[in-house]
Amino acid sequence: MSRFYLNGFTAHDSVPGQEPYVWLASLDTGVIKRRSPKNISIVSGYYDDSGGLEEPAKTIESHLNRVETAAAAAIRRFVAVDISRRMVASPQIFRFLAWQAARTPGMMELEQEWANDWDPCSSDVLAEPPPEGLSQIKNRFRPLLLEDPTTGQTRDITDGDEFNALRRLGWKWVFRRDDMLECMHMQAWYFQVRHFPRLDWTRLDAPPGECFVTSDRAVTWMADGFIDQPPAALRHSSAQLVATLTRRTALVGRRRRCTLNVSPREINRFVAVTASKWLAGPTKSALEQALTDRAEALA
Repeated sequence: MSRFYLNGFTAHDSVPGQEPYVWLASLDTGVIKRRSPKNISIVSGYYDDSGGLEEPAKTIESHLNRVETAAAAAIRRFVAVDISRRMVASPQIFRFLAWQAARTPGMMELEQEWANDWDPCSSDVLAEPPPEGLSQIKNRFRPLLLEDPTTGQTRDITDGDEFNALRRLGWKWVFRRDDMLECMHMQAWYFQVRHFPRLDWTRLDAPPGECFVTSDRAVTWMADGFIDQPPAALRHSSAQLVATLTRRTALVGRRRRCTLNVSPREINRFVAVTASKWLAGPTKSALEQALTDRAEALA
């Protein structure tokens, strides 16, 4: 999780000159405590690989640094403009949100599940047409790890036909870091050029005394009333996506163009229901309410 992004959710009563903090809620324990943004969701070396970038010396980490630097300035400009001026979010913001949607550990866990839940014998596949230019991507060879779930036996597979044959026999694809980073990179591209442009976007500002929260899945969506849907489900007519930018401002993308009249509490409920491990926000009371609403919604 980007530190600059989490800094947008620091507590209102953070003392100037001292370390700012957010309130952090664990979904496992329900415990809410103060944490510095720099100590949340930090994994050393998590993006330190090429992840599909053509030049081996380049890393996803360095790529994300450029994306985040541009987005930090763009978000500051966007939220500083009064909502009445109807300023459109910039491409730098949507590029950042595309990576936020694709990069979280929770999303990677879902990607692993979706890869193994897919029946290779089925022709009924919820897939998205590839973005323009995908055919120009160079083929990068590397072994893929498969595991027999009944015996625990693993094999490195280098042949596509053998990979597909073992998958049809029930073997599971075990993502290595290279697999995850390339999948993340590809998914971010799809969000940016396929999913986001088809949505109708609305900016929401929280009224005085209210706020938005965020989570370890800072960009989250629902389609046909279901959460944890593959991104291709954003084609559904009922699809809606929420991205809280700061404690004051959020973006909502929907397939249907209609008036949106929702409260911060409703947005926070959406964020809480789709979160994986934690919620973060500027007030303890907002997180307590979000946890309560999550429990009721999932009951």
